[in-house]
Amino acid sequence: MEREAESLRVDARRWRALMAARCISVSIHRPVGQTHSVNAGWEALWRAPAEEFLQINYNMLEDPQLVDNGIMPHVERFFRGEEVAIPPISYDTDAVEELTGRAGGAVWVCSFGVPVRGVADGFEGVLFQFAVPEAAEIQHKYEALLEEQRGLQASLEARNRELEETVRLIAAQRDAIQAMSVPVIRVGDGVLCLPIVGMIDDVRAAALLERLLEAIAAQQAAQVLLDITGVPALDARAAAQLIKAASAARLLGASCTLVGVSPSLARTLVELDIDLGGLDTASTLAEGLTRALSGRRGAAQRSRAVAERAPAR
Repeated sequence: MEREAESLRVDARRWRALMAARCISVSIHRPVGQTHSVNAGWEALWRAPAEEFLQINYNMLEDPQLVDNGIMPHVERFFRGEEVAIPPISYDTDAVEELTGRAGGAVWVCSFGVPVRGVADGFEGVLFQFAVPEAAEIQHKYEALLEEQRGLQASLEARNRELEETVRLIAAQRDAIQAMSVPVIRVGDGVLCLPIVGMIDDVRAAALLERLLEAIAAQQAAQVLLDITGVPALDARAAAQLIKAASAARLLGASCTLVGVSPSLARTLVELDIDLGGLDTASTLAEGLTRALSGRRGAAQRSRAVAERAPAR
C-alpha cells in the first residue's frame, strides 16, 4: 500500500506540474463535449481567464469553427475514446469574444487528444495544445505563393494569347506572300500573264494552278502567258507542273504560251528530255504578248467576217 501510495504521489506531482505549466495548454473534457477544467497554459495560449471560460459551458462538439476548419471528424473520434492528432489549425478567438469578453485574435495550434480510461462515466478526454507561431508565417508564404502562381498563370495566358495572335498574323502574312508569289496580271483583252519568280515546288505549283484557273474563269481569258523569266532552274517535276497548269487552262478554253525560256533553260529541257506536251513557247514576254494579241485580233476579225457573211433574217 505504501508503494502504491508513493506511486500515486509521484503521478500527482507530475500532473500538478503539467497543470501548472504555461508552455503547454491542457484541457479536460467530458463525454458530451463540454470543457471540465483547464490549466494555466490554456489561459496563456488563448489569452482568456479560465474561470470566465468555464462558466460559458463551451461545447467542443458544437463549435462551428471546428466544422469550418475541417477538423470536426478528428474531434468526434477523440470523444469516441480514440487517441487523435489533430492537424494544425488557425482558431479565431475573436469569434467567442461575446462569451469571454476578451479578444485574442487568430491563434495557430496543434492539438493531441488522449482519452483517460477507467473513469466512472466511461470517458474523460485530455486535450494537449501547442502554439505554432511559425504556422502563420507559413500560411502567409503559402498565400503569397498562391498569389504569385495566379499572377504567373494570368501572365502565361496573356502570353499564349499574344502567341496565338502572332501565329494568326504569320499565317495571314504567309497567305499574302503566297498570293503575291503567283500574281495573275491582265495584259490585254482576254489575255493574262502569270509571272513566276523563284523555284517551283509542289505547294507553290498548287497555289499557281488555283490562282490561274480562278483568273481564267473570272475574266473569261482565252490566252495565258506563263512567264518563267525569273525561274533560275527548271527540272522535270517543275516542268510537269507547268504542263499540268496548261492542260487545266485548256479545259477552260484558254491556250497557254511558255515565255521567257532562256538558252540555259532550253538546254536543260533538252538534256532532261522533257516533253512540253505541245505547249507553245516564246523566248521573251514581248514576243509572247505580241503573238497573243495578234491571235486575239485575228480571231476578232474572223468573227466579224463570219457575222457579215451570215444571211440576214
